[in-house]
Amino acid sequence: LKPFLASSTPGCPVAQLLVTMERVARISQHVVAAAPEGSAALRPSATSSAMCSAEKSDDDVVICSALRTPIGKASRGSFKDTPPEELLVPLFKATLERTKIDPKLIEDIQIGNASQPGAGAISSRMGQFLADVPFGAALTTVNRQCSSGLQSIANIAGAIRTGMIDVGIA
Repeated sequence: LKPFLASSTPGCPVAQLLVTMERVARISQHVVAAAPEGSAALRPSATSSAMCSAEKSDDDVVICSALRTPIGKASRGSFKDTPPEELLVPLFKATLERTKIDPKLIEDIQIGNASQPGAGAISSRMGQFLADVPFGAALTTVNRQCSSGLQSIANIAGAIRTGMIDVGIA
C-alpha cells in the first residue's frame, strides 16, 4: 500500500479501510514472528490480491460488460434535470445487447448511487422495467457517498461466488 492513497482522500471509507488493512497486516506479522517455531500460531494467509491468478477455475466470477451512466456535477451539472431512470434505460439496454444474455436469466441488479431521494430504488426499478428487464430480477440500490458502484459490483460478485445467483448486473 502507498501511504499517499489514504491521505489523498480524507474521510473516504475506502481510504480508511486501506489504512486499517495495512495496520492489521503489520500487527499479524508481529504475532507470527513472536510465535515459537513449529507451534500452532497464526499463519499469514493470502490477501485478495495474492489470491488472484491467471489460472482459470469453474468458480471464477466473470465481468462480461463494463458500462456506466454519464456523470456530471451534482445539482448543477448537465444532468441535473434528467431523471435517473432516463440514464439507466440505455445502460440496461446496452448491457443486454453487448452480453446477449437472456433477460429472464438475470436474478439480481444492484445500482450504486449517492444521495438520491428514497435511496434511488424507485427510479432504478422504473429504469429496469422501461428497459424490458423482467420483474423477476430483484433490484437493490447502494447509497454511499464514496464508491457505491464498486460496492454494487462486490455485492453481485459475492452473490455469484457463493452460489446465491448465477447472473447479476451491477
